[in-house]
Amino acid sequence: MKTGITIYGAHLLVPEEKRTVANIIRAAARLGFDGIDLGYYWGENKTAEFAEAGKVADGEGIAIANYIVGNNFGNAAAEDRLDAEIEKVKVALEEAASFNCSALRVFAGGYDLNWDEYSPRIADALASCLETAQKNNVVMALEDHGALCKNSAEQLFYINKINSPYLRATADIGNYWHPGGERPVDGVKNIAGFVAMVHVKDYVIINNTPVACPSGDGIIDLKTSFRLLKDSGFDGYLSLEYECQTGIPQHGISTSLSNIRKLTAAC
Repeated sequence: MKTGITIYGAHLLVPEEKRTVANIIRAAARLGFDGIDLGYYWGENKTAEFAEAGKVADGEGIAIANYIVGNNFGNAAAEDRLDAEIEKVKVALEEAASFNCSALRVFAGGYDLNWDEYSPRIADALASCLETAQKNNVVMALEDHGALCKNSAEQLFYINKINSPYLRATADIGNYWHPGGERPVDGVKNIAGFVAMVHVKDYVIINNTPVACPSGDGIIDLKTSFRLLKDSGFDGYLSLEYECQTGIPQHGISTSLSNIRKLTAAC
């Protein structure tokens, strides 16, 4: 398995006044990551930035590993704007293909909504994107991210209902526990055969509250999770999703990278 970092987190490596996608890629490459997941941070001249991103990644020797989109099918359905949200994902699938990414991270969404009413509509929205996914040969990787897809059972509901090789899972290991309420190793074990992307984060408990920390320094059993993924045949990127609000990001991200490499070497 290879080490990656999501642009959400990697952006902290670059001062805000210099925070372009190209500079974020350069910073991630300098730390030694094998890949970076892109999305979100495009500026006004997106076409030019796309071209530059590919050239910078090639020059720095870092892969554009995966692509991400911040959709919310559930709440879009509730607010009668689902068609636009589906189009957003279709565009992101095409953008992922332009970088030769094999997977696009997607969300279900549906915060504060009823499961019985909105999960079928989310499933229908995912199904509406399958033709575009297949055309571009990009898998939609549905993340456990709270709301109406917060754990492995809910991920499997959508995957089994749609029954397509173009809908798989993003295993966000830390999210299974917080906010998912599931032991991370159980979540990973349950979903391992369907994983197309992995996000790595970790937590410590301070005053009975989960607080993000460098990965490998907290309470999440990352070593067992990595072994379960490896045993299932996953050989993709373990993408750090760095969310710490304290300390120096450069130090915390470097520590996370070192820890992830040690843990993967041990499994």
